[in-house]
Amino acid sequence: MKILYSLFLTIFFLGNLVAQEFMVDVKVQAPSVQTNDRQIFSDLETALRNFINQQAWTQISYEETEKIRGSMVFTITNYDPSSANMSGNLQLQFARPVYMSDYQSPTLLIQDADLTFNYRSNTVLEFNIGRYSSNLTSIVSFYCYVALGLDASSFSPKQNSYFSQAQVIAANAASAGAGGGWDRFKNNLNRHWIIEDIINPANSDFISIWYDYHRLGVDKLFDPAQQIAAKELMRSTIQRLKLIHDKQPNSFLLQWFFDTKSNEIRQVYSGGPNYQSEELIKDLQAMDPSNSNNYLNMGR
Repeated sequence: MKILYSLFLTIFFLGNLVAQEFMVDVKVQAPSVQTNDRQIFSDLETALRNFINQQAWTQISYEETEKIRGSMVFTITNYDPSSANMSGNLQLQFARPVYMSDYQSPTLLIQDADLTFNYRSNTVLEFNIGRYSSNLTSIVSFYCYVALGLDASSFSPKQNSYFSQAQVIAANAASAGAGGGWDRFKNNLNRHWIIEDIINPANSDFISIWYDYHRLGVDKLFDPAQQIAAKELMRSTIQRLKLIHDKQPNSFLLQWFFDTKSNEIRQVYSGGPNYQSEELIKDLQAMDPSNSNNYLNMGR
C-alpha cells in the first residue's frame, strides 16, 4: 500500500511538472448569505484556486508567459449548512497573451447564472474526464477545457481535443441530471450551448475566423508597419461572422463572442492609424445590437 501511495504521489507530482496551464484568480463571495460559518467560503476559494492552477490539464509544457490568465468570481446567494448545498452565479474571464505586448486578449467573458453545487470544508476536489464526480468540478473543468480550446485555436488552426473533452464533461453532467446549466431544453444560453455551438458543423468556419482574428490580426498590431493590414484582416474576419449571423441571428456563439470582444474591437479601431469602415460598423451593430453604441465613433 505504501508503495502504491508513493507511486501515486510521484505520478501526481510529475504530472504537475509537465503542465500548469492556468494563472486564474478565484474569489468566492457571499454578501447576502446569513451564516456564522463564513470560513466555508474561504476554504472553497482556496480549494478552487489550487484545483485550477496546480494540476496538469494537458501534456503540453507552458512557459510562464504562455499561461492562460483569468478570473472566476463565485457569488453565492444561497447556502444550506446542513446539506452543504450552494447556489448562485459565476462570472469568469480568460485571456491569452498577445505577441510582443503586455496586453492580454480576452478569449471568454461570460456570466453563468445557473450555479448549483455541494461543498464541505476539506473536501478533496476530484475530477475524471470519463465520469461525473460533482457539479462543482464539472463546471470548473468544463470552462477550463473551453478556455484551453479557445487558447489553442487562437494560435493554431489545427483541431485540438479540448472542445471534445468539454463536450464529454457536459454530456456526463447532463446524463447525471446535474441541473439546468447542462440541459439543452431548459435554456438556450447555457453550458450545453456554448460547446454545442462551437463544435456544430454549421459553424465550422468559426474556428478559422477565431484563428485569423488573433494570429493574423491582434498579434500583428505591435508593429506600426503592419497595423493597417492587421485591422483590415480583423475587419474581414468579423464580417465573415455575418454568415453565421445570417443563418442563426440569435446564436449564443455570437452573443458570447461579442460580449468578450466588443471592447477590444472598439479599442483597436479607435486607436493607432486611422481606419474607417462604415460597412464594418453597420455589421457590428447588426450582429451585436446590445453594444451598438460602442461602435458609433469607431475609427473616427
